[in-house]
Amino acid sequence: MSPSNIIAAIDIGTSKTIVLIGEVQAGRRLNIIGMGELPTRGMRKGEITDLPTLKSVVHDAIHAAEESAGIQVPSAYLSLSGYHLSGQRSTGVATVSAANGRVSMNDINRAVQEAKGRQLQEGRVFIHHIKQPYFLDGEMRTNPLSMAGQRLEASFWAIDADESYVRELIHIPSGYGLRVSDLIVSSMASGAMVVDEPMKTHGVLVVDIGGGTTDYVLYRKGYVICTGVLPIGGEHITNDLCLGLRVNETNAEKIKREFGSAIVSPEDANHTIWMHGDKSIGDRKLYVQSINQIINARVDELFTILRRKLGQRLNRQDVAAGVVITGGTAQLRNIDHAAAQTLGIDALIGKNPDWATEDLTKPQYSTVLGLLQYALNGRDREPSSRKSGSIPIVDAFLKLFRI
Repeated sequence: MSPSNIIAAIDIGTSKTIVLIGEVQAGRRLNIIGMGELPTRGMRKGEITDLPTLKSVVHDAIHAAEESAGIQVPSAYLSLSGYHLSGQRSTGVATVSAANGRVSMNDINRAVQEAKGRQLQEGRVFIHHIKQPYFLDGEMRTNPLSMAGQRLEASFWAIDADESYVRELIHIPSGYGLRVSDLIVSSMASGAMVVDEPMKTHGVLVVDIGGGTTDYVLYRKGYVICTGVLPIGGEHITNDLCLGLRVNETNAEKIKREFGSAIVSPEDANHTIWMHGDKSIGDRKLYVQSINQIINARVDELFTILRRKLGQRLNRQDVAAGVVITGGTAQLRNIDHAAAQTLGIDALIGKNPDWATEDLTKPQYSTVLGLLQYALNGRDREPSSRKSGSIPIVDAFLKLFRI
């Protein structure tokens, strides 16, 4: 087993930390050979609250993955999420300079340089510059080189993050002796798994609902139009059930998973369940209608906020492939129907690709599998030329902060 054929991925989520190790086989097939998965501690609602505790969990998950694979890995791709992430469209314009009126590479470079030249506030750092189509005299062009025109516009969806958060995140695997090959925004990783190129071309919204946050990415005509993070996830639904039903967190999570639904149906009215299920002392009846009303209120809030965030970008014509939901909370019954009702667009639960083993088909593994896919696609490319538009900031952080 050659070390050059081994790639690894780390997804530090609010609920779980997952590490996968893959072996690249002939024909660029990926075989999962190691896995470590542990409940996350030291993080709450997408924010690091106890760095030493979080480091311990991640290091244990890395060790478990290496033990199961029977090897040590030198580097890994790392997911990045959190409400601190921000994104906006950055554009640059160049006037075609050649006497024959045809676009040169110099024209393209000038437009791109201006588009990437936006300065950030102190304490912020760029994570991705995701390439969008060019426009030549107002007409969309995939590659305008040598085309006739006067005004060339280049654009990127630029994602930036809190510098201190990124520094701490990189420090976690680095403290184990593991080099971070690159950071990939979680929504981009999940999108790489659950939607294909035709869906991206027709227009599709990917919504990754995790424990503490919801990441989303909107594709149109094959390009990323926008990304974002909402500070709402499955933990908020569980907390609502704790308060509304007067139960502890363990029971609330169990009720949500076993009996909960994101929509309220007429059949719920007279349906009751026992909290513990054994009718022992302290056990009591709960009305399913009450459970689902609590869940529906929070889920509706989530999708209502998302609809407002996207505004006019979200319409049936431009999102013809619909909404694809993934992440751990995608397992909540009828959450796709709730999304369709609130967003006004057809929705479905995303499926991980066929090469994922049976135990990795659940939607909570979309992000970490997507990291492996980015690692596989980036093996033969320089970071600046990757399709994601990822920029190689990691080495600079390791040097700057001496991690």
